[in-house]
Amino acid sequence: MSFSKISLEGRLTVIAGPHPPSDDGFRSDRLQVLHWHVDEPYGDDGAHLHRTSDEVYVVLEGAIDVDVDGSRVTVAAGEALTVGAGVSHALVAVRYPARGLTIRGPAGSDKVATG
Repeated sequence: MSFSKISLEGRLTVIAGPHPPSDDGFRSDRLQVLHWHVDEPYGDDGAHLHRTSDEVYVVLEGAIDVDVDGSRVTVAAGEALTVGAGVSHALVAVRYPARGLTIRGPAGSDKVATG
């Protein structure tokens, strides 16, 4: 499919990626886009990196705290954080309610645990 329209009502919506969980999601090996809505405490299980893909966190509401290579960075509504390939990072706290997008490209299985 060359286009897709998808509802952003859920807690986590895969807008685009290699394996969207529904037919509404845009299937792409070049791009992964996630929309997230968090209304309770949340954080990653540990630090990780992506070997070949860059990642962008765009915060639309609330704020998130991300550990990037040992430095804690707060990203508030109206801000974005870019993390290049090979850089260790972890979402350590969410100031909820929070809503945003995570964009990664190229999409793929290149995630490696680092901590």
